[in-house]
Amino acid sequence: MSEEREIAELEKELWQRVANDEGGKRASAYVALSRIAYDKGNFKDSLAMCETARELFETEDVSVYRREIFDVNIGVSRNYEELGNFLEAARAMGKAIEAARVLEIESLDDLLRDQGRSWYRASEYENSIACHQEAMEFSELHLQEVTPGIDTFNIAMGLHELKRFPEAIEAYNKAREAFKEDLSQSNVVDCDYNLSDIYAKLKQSVGIEFHAQRALDYYETVGNHSKIWWLKYYLGIAKRLQSELDKASEYLDQAKNLAQAMGWQEWKFLVAVDKENAEILILRGHDDEAKEILRRVKSVEEILTSESFHEAA
Repeated sequence: MSEEREIAELEKELWQRVANDEGGKRASAYVALSRIAYDKGNFKDSLAMCETARELFETEDVSVYRREIFDVNIGVSRNYEELGNFLEAARAMGKAIEAARVLEIESLDDLLRDQGRSWYRASEYENSIACHQEAMEFSELHLQEVTPGIDTFNIAMGLHELKRFPEAIEAYNKAREAFKEDLSQSNVVDCDYNLSDIYAKLKQSVGIEFHAQRALDYYETVGNHSKIWWLKYYLGIAKRLQSELDKASEYLDQAKNLAQAMGWQEWKFLVAVDKENAEILILRGHDDEAKEILRRVKSVEEILTSESFHEAA
């Protein structure tokens, strides 16, 4: 019998159990069906069956089915994640974590990291930070093996988004040292890349150059073009702040030309480059040219942020 036929037979048997059984047995059948749907990529169906199973388990004695409730909430969270609903993914993981605490599951720190990542992707940065802080404390207390610096890096990312830049810089530097000791070069460079962005926002040219050049050397070696053009943009800002306007323009032109040559049409990046070029034109005394660039940029921003703008599917 082929694998597909075996799965079809199993599904038929499980649907019979759904129809005939009650309570926990019926819920378990829904859980099994949800796993089959998940493996097929049918995440909406899988989610619906997970939620039905959870409702059935919760109508029974919760103390008896605590492990099952834990497992089904993990399933709910994973499905929401696949569907791009990271807020609900984080909330479902929170319910799983509640059960995990009672069950004293050893991988609680990994669950907290998963929830922290979902909170981050849902733009709930304070919640994300709290999860990673607790995960780090749990790992240290229980001597769990974890990539050194990973929690500190994720905390830094949350602080970065909250514009708590001094704290973010401290956390990125701490993570960077941990990654360096662990010989995790790509993670070290990720810290340099993010620090470049912060120093650009703080208009600190020395910090931009120090971290952006290190990151640029790495990404040019491995050929990560999107990181290359952003780093050239940051270096353009550094040179403008240092009044090296020719070099600043050179970096900005390289950044924009590379992005366009690769067919990348992310308008926020291209607008950022044009705004920086306008700043340079103003410093050169070419106010009329700068005003024309800024007029065009404003027009583009209004069009692309308009509620009536819909990109074709």
